[in-house]
Amino acid sequence: MDQKDEREGYERIVDVSLCHEYYNGSCCGFNVTPSSETAEIMRREGLLCRIYDGKVRIFAFCKPHQNVISKKMTLSFFVRASISEVWNVTRFDNVAHDELPVANVSCSNGVCVQGRKKNTLPELQQIFGVLFLLEVVLEPEYINHEKYLTCTVKIPTKKLRWCYCVSGAYANKNLLINDSLKTDDPVRFECIERSSRFSLYVSQREIPIVSGAPPRFQLLDSATSKVLMKCLPNANAKSIAKTKTGQDGGSIFVAECFVNP
Repeated sequence: MDQKDEREGYERIVDVSLCHEYYNGSCCGFNVTPSSETAEIMRREGLLCRIYDGKVRIFAFCKPHQNVISKKMTLSFFVRASISEVWNVTRFDNVAHDELPVANVSCSNGVCVQGRKKNTLPELQQIFGVLFLLEVVLEPEYINHEKYLTCTVKIPTKKLRWCYCVSGAYANKNLLINDSLKTDDPVRFECIERSSRFSLYVSQREIPIVSGAPPRFQLLDSATSKVLMKCLPNANAKSIAKTKTGQDGGSIFVAECFVNP
């Protein structure tokens, strides 16, 4: 797309893409809404905003030999999930429960994500299902007729411990789940429950949930190392559940994968 807008005299000054790791970096699953203050700033400054699914583009009216923008401005946008899966699998690390993740983007500092207390954002109470706040900083010294703010904000995928629920013929066998992709640093599984009907195997560390990723685990007979199933199913966004961890009797959130050979 050319930097010029379809309206003569306007030039693109911002091009931000929102990419989710769950969809392998695809720009989809987002609804973006400017805050009321930002809408007023854009109206006052004569800025145009084009919002696509996962893309935010801002245009300014530019005159030859004049600055594209005259002063530093911060524009804020509430980002919500347009697909339920996006809400289920998104987690920003190091952001507290009572904080909203804020992705601040600028030419000078790139992309910086940090938490901000929700009670400092009164407009947030009027908008349901906000994933994070996107802040776009316009800096006159960096934006001109030949250069504009362009960046990608990578939305992180939630990492959960995976739980394989094995039923059927292999329910009460001694099994081993083998990591076929990381043989040098494999993810190991612990059997936390076994009965004649099913067995539960939980990973000892967290694993990201990524749509369309290749299967990485195999089911083996622990005594003979014979491969019983070459590819076990991957966890997905709809498989999040709570399970007991075993000896301590506590419970954790896991991504369940059902296996019935």
